[in-house]
Amino acid sequence: MAKFGGFPGGGMGNMQNILKQAQKMQKEMQEKQEAVASKEFETSAGGGAVVVKATGDKVIKEIIIKPEVVDKDDVEMLQDLILTAVNEALNKADSMMQSELGQFNIPGMF
Repeated sequence: MAKFGGFPGGGMGNMQNILKQAQKMQKEMQEKQEAVASKEFETSAGGGAVVVKATGDKVIKEIIIKPEVVDKDDVEMLQDLILTAVNEALNKADSMMQSELGQFNIPGMF
């Protein structure tokens, strides 16, 4: 019997198994993405002066600023603290997503 489409040892049966495995992997990836997206990450800057909460799908849920760090003569410092905390929260979300989905080892995905 001839080999089908260059796939050794089984033709269509082997192709069906490959498709089933791909569908299973896709489902697992989607479940992991949804799990990470629903998690919340909290970071702070300036010793807790600014706290940022973000979800795994990179939505900023809350920014808390302690009143004592609000200085009308030093707005740049507050802006820097906010940027630092936001970027750290988003980096945590990215790291978790890469950690969870890294097991799938698909080149160019991340």
